[in-house]
Amino acid sequence: MKMIMLSNISWGNYLVTVLVLLLFWYIIVILKFYLAPLKELLKGNTKLKFFKTPKAPADEHSKDLFGEFKEPFDTLQDARELYYKLEKAISEAVLNNLSGIEFKNYVKFILDEYPYVRRSALREKINSLMVSECSKHPQLILTYPEMDGLWDETIS
Repeated sequence: MKMIMLSNISWGNYLVTVLVLLLFWYIIVILKFYLAPLKELLKGNTKLKFFKTPKAPADEHSKDLFGEFKEPFDTLQDARELYYKLEKAISEAVLNNLSGIEFKNYVKFILDEYPYVRRSALREKINSLMVSECSKHPQLILTYPEMDGLWDETIS
């Protein structure tokens, strides 16, 4: 008798039943664990983020470094980003054992991407920070006039 009941159920009906049960299960799980974020998303208070943008590790440190300047927000953000890239360039130059000329060309390439920082008061701060960071590495000694000259040697 039991065999007769199971033979009346087709594979299609079985799969539809399993899929409906799975759908209900996931709806219950979503409502239980993600109800608050889902409400915020539907209200429009939060945006859907597929990828997290990495935050520069030097960002919190550089906020203090550039806090005294009254520059437009974009220029301050550019200066923080430039500072992070220059710190990264120093560490890459030390790792790859770059010569002084190669390092200066690399720095010129990075500085070329930030023309607004070049024309702002933040230029002096970037110069002094670079000179102090480079003084920690004997193969990358960079003086203040050399660093300031790198800004003027850039292409644009």
